[in-house]
Amino acid sequence: MNHLQTKFDVQLIQGVLYNMAEKINTLQYLLMAAFSLNIQKHIESGLVASGKFDGSHACLTAVTSGGNILVHSPHRQPQIKNNDSEQPDGRLSWSGELAELQIDSQVTAICTGHLGEDERDILLIGTATHILAYHVEDNADIFYKEMTDGALYITIGKLGWLTDQVAVVGGNSSITVLDSKGTEIFWTVMGDIVTSIAIFDFEGDHENELLIGTKDFEIKLLKEDAIVWDTKETASVTALAGLSNKQFAYAVGNGTIGVYEGGQRLWRVKSKHRAVSIRNFDINGDGVLELITGWSSGKVDARSCNTGDVIFKIQLSTGVAGIVEADYRRQGRPDLVAVSVSGEVRGYAPGTAMDAPEPGEIMRELMSKKQALQMELRQRAASVPNMYHHTKLAVSLISARGAARLGVAAGPGLLVHCAIVFAEGVFEGETLVAHPNRPQGELEIELRPPKNGPIDIHVKISVGPAGADLLQVFEMTRQLPRFCMYEIISHPEEASQTVIDSGVTMEVAERAQRIALWLNQSLLLAEEFEVAEEGPNAASIELWLRGLRDNKVHCFTASPSGKITVQTEDSTFAGDIVQSLAMYLGLRELNSESKFPNDESKMLEALERVKGLKDVDAKLQAEAASTAVLLKSVVIRLEDARILQNVEEMRKRLLQLKAINSDLIRNHEIRMNSNRDLSINLKELNIGVQRVAKLRVGKAATNAVSRCRTAIQDENPKALLAAMRNG
Repeated sequence: MNHLQTKFDVQLIQGVLYNMAEKINTLQYLLMAAFSLNIQKHIESGLVASGKFDGSHACLTAVTSGGNILVHSPHRQPQIKNNDSEQPDGRLSWSGELAELQIDSQVTAICTGHLGEDERDILLIGTATHILAYHVEDNADIFYKEMTDGALYITIGKLGWLTDQVAVVGGNSSITVLDSKGTEIFWTVMGDIVTSIAIFDFEGDHENELLIGTKDFEIKLLKEDAIVWDTKETASVTALAGLSNKQFAYAVGNGTIGVYEGGQRLWRVKSKHRAVSIRNFDINGDGVLELITGWSSGKVDARSCNTGDVIFKIQLSTGVAGIVEADYRRQGRPDLVAVSVSGEVRGYAPGTAMDAPEPGEIMRELMSKKQALQMELRQRAASVPNMYHHTKLAVSLISARGAARLGVAAGPGLLVHCAIVFAEGVFEGETLVAHPNRPQGELEIELRPPKNGPIDIHVKISVGPAGADLLQVFEMTRQLPRFCMYEIISHPEEASQTVIDSGVTMEVAERAQRIALWLNQSLLLAEEFEVAEEGPNAASIELWLRGLRDNKVHCFTASPSGKITVQTEDSTFAGDIVQSLAMYLGLRELNSESKFPNDESKMLEALERVKGLKDVDAKLQAEAASTAVLLKSVVIRLEDARILQNVEEMRKRLLQLKAINSDLIRNHEIRMNSNRDLSINLKELNIGVQRVAKLRVGKAATNAVSRCRTAIQDENPKALLAAMRNG
């Protein structure tokens, strides 16, 4: 940095601060609510929707703490009692503007939209065992479908490869697509529980794709039956929302929200609170959509989709339960409606902002700017020798001693005083500050990524002589390769028989030199790996690796003919190798043969447990039906005894009722435990099928999933074993 003898006086700083204050005052706004009300019910977080159930009037739908569904219709016309009584079996019961829908099970997801030719919106309700399509206006069921994997997230939309609107249901490690009659038209597996779904045009070709977020930190883009893009975040993905211009927003469980465009992240911010709901809305009426986020703290803010800058924000009295768009005032355009967990509802029309500066926010920003200016003053006033001209800093990345390691070393006469390393998902809080008690010439930082994947690390290192007041800060960015947690070892004297018998084999029409380039890019190597051009091992590769997380040994071999073998007992590692290699080589189709005895035995055992649990459930259902018949008979006899004033008979029947009630409670607990075990085993099967699919690419992966699912439905262990091995 050139030495500048610049004199800043107090008046100049005051002028700068005054201009900053004027600028901030013109940018800070609060919103004035267009309407507000309170439905005085506790609302479950994340279970809020809006729909036009009669085709014209917007209604608010939310799940209450008791598991029931509340419908609020501010424009509903009063009904004549005789007309209401014509549907005694209807689930919905109105009381003024409010109606309550009784659901026998805990509601896990709700969604509104129209399916089929009817333009009126329907209500889709998901539970851990089934999905119900309900017509609110007709007060009648449309279809009821059992969902083996549960219905944990539901959305309605138009997919590019289908002709009609469909319902997409995310379950226990699976995705199911239903048509207007509840018929399943598509099914595939995911790596973990599906937590969020968005339907939007990712590629900009005017055809919608399916964006899926899962509990194992992954975001995947599905087009027809192929995953065309995926990425990993730092926590469970809790919300997704399609924006414009190939952009989409995401939120994860650690309080982070951000925006991607065309697969590249534009920005992200992190909060100590959790994002409950995200959506797009033109809140300031300028024709550009903003990202609206509702937080667990009760804050609702609007950010620029391109930069993440906060444009507007409001504060509810309690945490946000959901944010929807609804034309509640019948103005011909939707308002932004925010609902809190305590039942508070506020609506905001686009373009109804008013100036209202927040002194606290302005003061914090001014103080931050002031500190930055004061720091700049001190730096500019520093003498030339203290700026450490022409110093150097050595940086290295290696895999050794159980971890990937970042090493830094200062130049002659200098010491490392502090190092700040930012890496997503590597450290708790994502940032590590290494501050030795005494400055050192060298500093080593241990990096332990929990999963295989490339990670960008940003490093700031403060360097200077001992006792210096001002330090020089070096900033740099490095990328940890996908398999940085594996180190090359020499051929082990005795390799485990399990490793030798397990692995995956595939045929790739590529030269060994290009595969070597992929290895150099994917591993942390002290020196580049080169393929021998002469001798008995010419044009072939044999590489032994040790995992630094679990010390397991793996072997990667490639023959001159293009046959690649990965000998390992870890099917997840083998799948990562296959997917990474296929992506590097640009392969759209790749089949393989695999054998993983440990995984195969676990899958077959899980299949057997599922079969037994289904038999138990059928038996319990039969017992429950028999008990219900007995209960009805006892109640009738009790009523007869009451009419005849036979006290002794009444006492006898009441004791019978008590015993029957105890049996019902016990059987219910058994069924709940059985259902929980069934869900766990089905998840294990689905995750196993996902591992099988990752060992192939393209149609081979799709066929493997289809064959595995058919074998699971038919409860055929031999067919399942063949599908796992041959795809």
